[in-house]
Amino acid sequence: MDLVLKEKSDAENEFEALKNSQNEIGDIILSPAQQLLANVQTEKVSIKEFKRSLTFNGFIKTSESNMRHIATPVSGRIIKMYISYEGQMVSKGQKAFDIYSPEIYSTQKEYLLALKNLENAKSSGNEIVIAQAENLISSTINRLRIWEVTPEQMEEFENTMEVKDYVTVYSKYSGVITQKIVHEGHWAVAGEDIYDVVDMSTLWVIASVPESDINSVRIGQSANITSVSYPGEVFSAKVNFISPMLTSDTRTLEVRFDVSNRNYRLKPDMYVKAEIGSADYEWNIVVPRNSVLRTGKMDLVYVKKENNIFSPKKVTVGGERDGLYLITSGLSEGDEIVTSAGFLIDSESQIRSGTSTDDIKEKEIKGDPEFNKDQDIMKDIDHNKH
Repeated sequence: MDLVLKEKSDAENEFEALKNSQNEIGDIILSPAQQLLANVQTEKVSIKEFKRSLTFNGFIKTSESNMRHIATPVSGRIIKMYISYEGQMVSKGQKAFDIYSPEIYSTQKEYLLALKNLENAKSSGNEIVIAQAENLISSTINRLRIWEVTPEQMEEFENTMEVKDYVTVYSKYSGVITQKIVHEGHWAVAGEDIYDVVDMSTLWVIASVPESDINSVRIGQSANITSVSYPGEVFSAKVNFISPMLTSDTRTLEVRFDVSNRNYRLKPDMYVKAEIGSADYEWNIVVPRNSVLRTGKMDLVYVKKENNIFSPKKVTVGGERDGLYLITSGLSEGDEIVTSAGFLIDSESQIRSGTSTDDIKEKEIKGDPEFNKDQDIMKDIDHNKH
């Protein structure tokens, strides 16, 4: 009978590798078959160009510079309102309301009388009387214009010679009605606000910038605004104001952005994030976001060493952009890091070492590590699948 050499199991190979290597707490060995089953993917890190960016929390606010009032130009009683409710969109030149005004009524009568006087004066040929009649016409026309009687209304009045006791007031602005102040039947005085309207094509973003990042923000700086309401959609913005006062309790500075409200999708009081890109580029280690395990106390990356050993390395994240992390310490160019299944490896490492990831760098190994050769990571993986 021929003798056949029995192949060692993955667990036995792992045990032999641990005995013959200098490992630290948290190191774990996976055979090529185990790596394939666990979908472990790695890549070698390299130095790349990285543009820093800063992200701040903020909220949407209506722009005070875009707030307007639709007021009555003349005293009188509001007899009809064409804008019915708050939140209604209005356009420039749209009818706002009709107002009954004794002043406009008497001025129209005066205007008709002045026209007749001018005709009589011209027939008399007296230049002084003609000039007086012309001055009276000019005076009445000016008063009607001050009361916002439009040229079209004046033309209709001159053609029909019909005196009306009310005048229609038109909106001078486009926007959204934020407040309907009075109702039909209200007696208003000249200059009294009837509606508040705001142009929401441009809004403000109010962001809180930590004290440590104040030096990175400048007036006129471009920014991208994002909201959880519209995943993947970006709104363009610019810094238009930096508060001169620091908020003492939060140690933050209020920074204001003008944001273009495309299709009126952004709403006041909506929470957003403001991302400011720095003009400075940095060359350093850049890794995929999925390769970094952020535990709260430290950031870790698993590095693949010889003999299929995976070792956790503490790193410092210096920035994030487009799914990438800038690593300022902890890795070297050429290190082979885990980019997929890192969390699975970390969980197995904690089970085997009997310690949490946060304690890895705080403990030292004395002597050979204890290892149960009957333990197999693939058994745990297969068990979890079922």
